[in-house]
Amino acid sequence: MQLLITIAIMLGGAVLNATTFIGGSYLPKYLSGDKTDTERIRHDKSLEKYQKDYQKYMEGQRAFEQWKEAQAQKGEDARQDFANTDEALKLYNQTHSPLPPNEPKFSDYYKPSTSQQVGEMAYVGGGMLAIGYLASKFI
Repeated sequence: MQLLITIAIMLGGAVLNATTFIGGSYLPKYLSGDKTDTERIRHDKSLEKYQKDYQKYMEGQRAFEQWKEAQAQKGEDARQDFANTDEALKLYNQTHSPLPPNEPKFSDYYKPSTSQQVGEMAYVGGGMLAIGYLASKFI
């Protein structure tokens, strides 16, 4: 039963679509008489203007896409130029460096012992606790 209803709905829809398609072009011509030629001409002129404007729009879109691609390529070229310049300056500095060798640091020669580090941490921590306690009492 459901299958028959489904088939009937499909056939009814097909008939309705066919009559709409045929009637959509036939009825205005039949009812308007001679006005169809002027309406067709007006429609055609509007369609030509639309197509011309749409063509301009598409050309603008293509130009914009090309501009975006060109800007992206310029950015990539600039990044590559900076990388190349960086590398060239590094090589130049390696071969023509007028600077003396690295400045010596005391930390390269002396490392405090573990007991000294623990003592310093206890001193700093104790001082912070004492200051916090005093601040809470007098402020």
